[in-house]
Amino acid sequence: MVLDAMMTVITAAAVFAAACCLSMIVREKMTGEMAFAFGYKPVIIESGSMEPVIRTGAYVLLKKADYTEVKEGDIITFYTDRGYVTHRLAGIDEGAFGRGEEAYLITRGDANRIEDHERLAPSQIRGKVTLILNPL
Repeated sequence: MVLDAMMTVITAAAVFAAACCLSMIVREKMTGEMAFAFGYKPVIIESGSMEPVIRTGAYVLLKKADYTEVKEGDIITFYTDRGYVTHRLAGIDEGAFGRGEEAYLITRGDANRIEDHERLAPSQIRGKVTLILNPL
């Protein structure tokens, strides 16, 4: 009887998780924007630019975040003309405010020798990495 109740709870949780994932996929396809469920989104990392901290094939959990919620050293996911990228926030050019410009963000993959050539606007941030599950 207890086993039946546990199996029912596990099945319901699995169905709920599958429905959330399907909902995120449909929303992303319809809007072209990254979709989050309850403020979080699982992502698979497809390159080695963040090794050894995040290896190719790792699952990371993103927490939806904007410019006000990140700081130097955080690993963030942002949108560029090449698609979504997950790199470390290496710096913020706040001096741009004094020049009457929008601040821009400097990013770099941990495995890369130099900073990313593209400077990001704060509006390009989509989320902050909160959990890393590297492949074995």
